[in-house]
Amino acid sequence: MSMLERIKKKRLVGFKEFVESLEISTRDKRSQIMMLGVLEDPIFMGWVMKNIKTFDDVLKLPGSELEAVLLSHDQMISQFAKCFDSSNTDLIKSVKSELPRVGAKFEDELTYTKDISEQERGAAKYFLVKSVRKLQAQDSIMGFRWDLPANDIFFPKTYTDGYWMIEFDSKVLAAEGEMFKNKKIGPWKHYYDNGKLLGEGTYYDGFKVGSWSFYYANGALKSQGKYSMDSKAGVWKEYDRSGKITEVEYKDGAKVA
Repeated sequence: MSMLERIKKKRLVGFKEFVESLEISTRDKRSQIMMLGVLEDPIFMGWVMKNIKTFDDVLKLPGSELEAVLLSHDQMISQFAKCFDSSNTDLIKSVKSELPRVGAKFEDELTYTKDISEQERGAAKYFLVKSVRKLQAQDSIMGFRWDLPANDIFFPKTYTDGYWMIEFDSKVLAAEGEMFKNKKIGPWKHYYDNGKLLGEGTYYDGFKVGSWSFYYANGALKSQGKYSMDSKAGVWKEYDRSGKITEVEYKDGAKVA
């Protein structure tokens, strides 16, 4: 059973759990999961992407709700302060003005956050998003608004044999290629929701096989290598955003140490 099939079996509960797990995943892990998901079902993943929230969305909460979050735990204001770069004085001033009950404590905690690492700052941001979701589930705050798909998105789609052009809900092309007995075959191309090429390669009986290439949303090459029945195999060339190449060996889909 594929990753999304397991999630879809739980319907809206699985959908929400998946969104919330991605919200607190590292950037690299989230990117990997999102890419796999978009290759499998771009329409479903389009709805997932609509609902993922970040720390920026925490700051958009009404002041009363944000204060409720910060007062829900003794260490919450300290974690909140870690989310800010102390040099961003305009943002800090704006946030403080929205928090009359905790503004002074927030400002005091900022004096202890000047030397924290980006990794620690990122962890604090994930913690705040997770805390909002928890209080939202408890009906303690309104929290983030869910934009949920229709129920039919959780059921398998049937495709007739032949060439298909699959679109996102925005009508932007999501993928194109041949279907046979409801499975992808032959060359396929997959796209980001901005229309840029995400990946291209070959399917056999619904499995990725042979040579594949993946790209960043700006069009730059991200990785190249071969699949064996949906698992990465052999040496892959992986490119960071500056174009630096790293060669990574895979066996049965896992990196070889």
